[in-house]
Amino acid sequence: MKKYLPLLLFITIAVSCKNTWNEAGDKTFHKACIDDAKTWAGSTEKAEIYCNCVIGKVKAKYPDEDEAMKQIDNLFTDKDLQACKDSINNLKN
Repeated sequence: MKKYLPLLLFITIAVSCKNTWNEAGDKTFHKACIDDAKTWAGSTEKAEIYCNCVIGKVKAKYPDEDEAMKQIDNLFTDKDLQACKDSINNLKN
């Protein structure tokens, strides 16, 4: 039984850390991000790079999609997400 304890612990942790983002929510968030980023990024390519950075950080910070949406106003001032924007602004045109 003791040899199965680490496996059981791993499964329990993996299940409890399940990301609740679904494909539809992912696409909606990404599209809204792209639409917004195109207004300041200067190109669709930069908007894509930015949004891929943002969505990765948002999912890491808020594995639960509903919680991320509740915190949407805070995301605009999040320093980690600002780093995504700063990296795009530093790219050459």
